[in-house]
This record gives sequence, C-alpha cells and structure tokens, in this order.
Amino acid sequence: MTQANILVVEDEGIVAQEIKSRLEKSGYAVCAVAHDGETALDHAAAMRPDLILMDIRLKGGMDGIETAGQIRDRFNIPVVYLTAYTDPATLERAKVMEPFGYVVKPFETRSLMVSIEIALHRHRSETERIYREKLQAVLETAGAICHELNQPMMAISGHTELLIATLDPNDPLYPKIEKIKSQVQRMGAITHKLMGITRYETRDYAMGERIVDLDKSSTTLG
Repeated sequence: MTQANILVVEDEGIVAQEIKSRLEKSGYAVCAVAHDGETALDHAAAMRPDLILMDIRLKGGMDGIETAGQIRDRFNIPVVYLTAYTDPATLERAKVMEPFGYVVKPFETRSLMVSIEIALHRHRSETERIYREKLQAVLETAGAICHELNQPMMAISGHTELLIATLDPNDPLYPKIEKIKSQVQRMGAITHKLMGITRYETRDYAMGERIVDLDKSSTTLG
C-alpha cells in the first residue's frame, strides 16, 4: 500500500472524523478535514495532498462536484467521490469532472482502500505519461533546432581553423580563437547527442525537477 497524504472533504463532522480514523488505521496520513468547498480549495492549495476524498453534498456555495472541478483545473490532484448520492443526474454531473473513483456510502474500509490505491496508481501513470509525451515533444523540437544550428557551427569552426592557421602562436588573439574553436566543438558534441536521442534517461535536478541525462541517453541507442 502506498503511504499517501489525504484531504477529507465531508460536511458532517462525525462522519468526517470516522473517515479520518479509518484512513489513519489503514496507514494513510490525513493532512486536514474540510466541511465546505472553499476550505477544501484552501487546504488543497496549501497542503497539496496526494488525493482528496470528496463528499458531493457540502456546506457553503459550492457542492463537491464543483469543488472537484476547480481542484482538477488548478491543482491536478486526484479526487475520489465519497457519497450516498447515486441518482442518474448526480452521476452524470460527477462524470463530467472526471473523478478517479466513486465510493458509495455506507462503505467498507477495504473497498475504500482499494479505490484509493487504484486512483493513486492511475494518477501516477497518467502524470508519467503526460510528462513523457511533453519531454518527447521537447526533444524532437531540440533535435530540429540542433539540425538548423549545424550549418552555422560548421562555418564558425571552419573560419576559426583558417584564423588559427594564419596567426602566429604568440599573437594575443591566438588563445582566444582556440577558445572559440573548443567551445564550438563542445556545442557540436551536445547537438550530436540531442539529435541522436530516440530513447532517454532522466536524472534528478534542483528543486525536485528531472532533466534528460544526455550522456546516458546518447549511449542507449541501438
């Protein structure tokens, strides 16, 4: 089971505490309990939970379905509805918001856990797929740019070779031209790696970001 941080959104205080207790006994962490949509949005923004259990009927101006829609659009946090309402009209409204699950009250703890785990797995899979699709698009664009850069880099490299051949090694410009040549060669090596990537590996970067590892990616070809 995944150790997940969950926000419970339930308008009945006793029911909310019961859900919280069941979740914690099952090994989950409950970051907060909200009784209305506005508070749920505030908690989602501040705490960024892994998943939100959302009752459909809430206090205040927003019901759970509207709240879930705003959470999806603003925070990309998976929402599982937890509700006693199963009428066709409610179900149709709920489906529009593309929830990651729908658990009907009264529920068994085991069925709730299964719904949570499936929702978390689905969200991770979709997030990874979107990340890879975006990364692939960026790499393809980078490859096209590298292809366009090759010609001017070759021209710069050729002219630096000519300058080096005509300059006296003691000329103050000589080491500067050599520096230009070495940097153009370095750029050429980078663009060559980018153009050759069809499969890639990533590595951790600052602030939890991941970037393409050019050295490993360029050696996975073939």
